[in-house]
Amino acid sequence: MKIFIDTSAIIAYYNTDDRFHRDASRVMKELSEGRIPLTRLYVSDYVFDEATTFMKLVLGNPGLAERVGDAFLASPFTSILRVDEEVFDDAWRRFKTSAGTSFTDCTSFALMDKHGIGAAFTYDGHFTVSGFKTL
Repeated sequence: MKIFIDTSAIIAYYNTDDRFHRDASRVMKELSEGRIPLTRLYVSDYVFDEATTFMKLVLGNPGLAERVGDAFLASPFTSILRVDEEVFDDAWRRFKTSAGTSFTDCTSFALMDKHGIGAAFTYDGHFTVSGFKTL
């Protein structure tokens, strides 16, 4: 199964103070042990930006931001999907017609549709509302 990983899950996993940390750790363990079938993890360049910026500026932990960013860039199990003009335009259309959804989320939905990714590891309810399975 292809799984898109969202900012909320990345933050929850790496931030021990996050209210979803324990659950995120469980999901990551199940992924690594194969109890959740996984063919590949995907993250977008926008989510990469959001997560590493949050770690550096909000959590005040630039070292963590760099380690997480480097881990995503080097991982043989994760692909970084980049927002191109087609995805950007699709996301903008979605953004204009969706209530309460961020533009970054709209780019995630557009990328997931484009690449046939039906599931997301997220704590953001907008993914479910938009028709994606969530872990």
